[in-house]
Amino acid sequence: MAGILSFPVLAGDLWEVTSTSVSPDGTSDPATQSICFANGMLDPAQVLGGLGNCTFEHKSGTLSAMTFSMTCRTPGMPQDLLAMNVTGDASLNGNNFNMHYVITLKSTQHATEENFKMNGSAQAKKTGTCNAR
Repeated sequence: MAGILSFPVLAGDLWEVTSTSVSPDGTSDPATQSICFANGMLDPAQVLGGLGNCTFEHKSGTLSAMTFSMTCRTPGMPQDLLAMNVTGDASLNGNNFNMHYVITLKSTQHATEENFKMNGSAQAKKTGTCNAR
């Protein structure tokens, strides 16, 4: 999951993001990064931006209490893999952001069964501002 969270530096707010993903075998992969988000752009698609181009299929509520589902397409993904489906919930309370999600990958070879499912969470805390580089 550490490779999932990578972003260009933008002018905006600096957040410390700690994410933990748990693979189907129970192995967890924690990672902490400082990431700049454009002002007002903190949402699940931005936090999981390393998954590629994500499009919301469903988003209800506001950022203070939201549920969502989205489809993400990652450049260079093997051709037998379809897009990733991500479902979860997120909340922003002042300078603290919390999110829980499930990433499901399906393959064209096994279209009726789920190949891979990963649970994860991300917590972010606003730590300051950042400048464009």
